[in-house]
Amino acid sequence: MTRILVIDDEKLYHKMIAKALDDQDYDIIFADDGLQGLELAKKNIPDAIITDVMMPGISGYEVTRLLRRELQFAKVPIIMLTAQTEIQDKLKSFEAGADAYLTKPFAPAELVARLKILLRRVEIASSVIPVADGVKKSREGGKLIGLHSLRGGVGCSSLAVNLSVELAILWRKPAILLDLTMMAGQVALMLNSTLKRTWADVARFTPGELDQDVLDSIICKHESGLAFIAAPTFPTEAESISSDNLSESIRLLKMNYDYIVCDLPHNFDACTIETLDVTDLILMVVSQDMASIRAASAAIDTYHKLNYPPEKIKLIINSTFPNFGLPKENIEAALSMSSMVMIPYTPDAFVQSINNGQPLVINRPNEPISCLLEDLAFHISSEEDKKTKPDFPTEAWLRIYKRFKERRR
Repeated sequence: MTRILVIDDEKLYHKMIAKALDDQDYDIIFADDGLQGLELAKKNIPDAIITDVMMPGISGYEVTRLLRRELQFAKVPIIMLTAQTEIQDKLKSFEAGADAYLTKPFAPAELVARLKILLRRVEIASSVIPVADGVKKSREGGKLIGLHSLRGGVGCSSLAVNLSVELAILWRKPAILLDLTMMAGQVALMLNSTLKRTWADVARFTPGELDQDVLDSIICKHESGLAFIAAPTFPTEAESISSDNLSESIRLLKMNYDYIVCDLPHNFDACTIETLDVTDLILMVVSQDMASIRAASAAIDTYHKLNYPPEKIKLIINSTFPNFGLPKENIEAALSMSSMVMIPYTPDAFVQSINNGQPLVINRPNEPISCLLEDLAFHISSEEDKKTKPDFPTEAWLRIYKRFKERRR
């Protein structure tokens, strides 16, 4: 039986949590403060922990830090409950090592859903399959790539569209683009597609009800072979989409697609953090102005507080105006990181591409900018794909290989 440890000094929340989990067949153990919680955790080794933040003795933050120092609790899901709602309080929870954050008073269904998702993640992570060379491979699914910036207008959506289309064309493997800019996403427009179904159409389902059939009902297909899920038509519809729904959707999609590209909002809301947590690669896009650099610096600081490894974050500099842009070297020095690539100033090509609903890599495959994006798509592909020559190489793969050979001469 799954064992849940609840640490909270308020008896009312003991009762609320017990009632919320009443029909889940969990063995629930209660502790009245942080010190008792630590003692019971070591005696019983729970499968998941729910802890309050403000408690007598030691706080939930400290309880979480102390538990994470011990090997047997390294992967035990920890949900933190707090009456605080500011982003800094959420970040403090994640810094301490919590997996999730719920605001008091919580919705019972949300607690149940979040707990199920976290327990399922542990189950998936511990499930491994042997491969030929004896190395164990996690059944985590496809590669998840997020394009992110705290400043709009730097080209995240254009890059997300072109890179995802190119990944689909390059490898002829299942690839999907997720428009997560829920308030004003334009992926469907850039792919010249009519909005029929969007993320809003799965908002009525609980995470436990979601399955691939439900997601298939909102997935659209582009002529390139790329699948995509569009953002809602109206901003008001975005409010109904929970981070739990999104998290479960991404988990399911990773099991069915080799590449998942996410066009992320320009913030650190719950949905953004949930997605960033599970990305394999974050492409942080900046333009050559001080406002963009300051936003990027703030993003890097938040990535660090969320304990993302530095190798997960790659810098892309996009030249969005012709003159007086900060030099590449100055930007790299200011952010203390090297850029993966610098996109040249090509406004006419991008604007025409957006207006026509035709990605550059399809409409102008031989243009220098398309070649650059094609090479970038190859660079961010999985190591397995990059190291193995396809049995039947695509035209895109052959173009990349030809350029690679020419550069080596």
